[in-house]
Amino acid sequence: MTIQPQQSIFSEVADFWLSQPTLEAVANYRVSTDIQQHIDDLLDKNTSVGLSTDEHLELEQILAVALMMDIAKAKAKLKLAGKST
Repeated sequence: MTIQPQQSIFSEVADFWLSQPTLEAVANYRVSTDIQQHIDDLLDKNTSVGLSTDEHLELEQILAVALMMDIAKAKAKLKLAGKST
């Protein structure tokens, strides 16, 4: 079965938010192993031989989702520590 990584990360993150996660779950969120492997592959390819235009766009979109999740995780950790965000 071939996954569509770009769609999968968006779907995976959307499913996570729809599950109404606790602050602890947000603070500890990690993408699935398959998605992480695809990200690692794109980053490796970018370093070694370069990405196609489509791959570059896909990586930018994935990294935008990752940035949003990093911000949410940081805010969740602050709330858990009793600090305002």
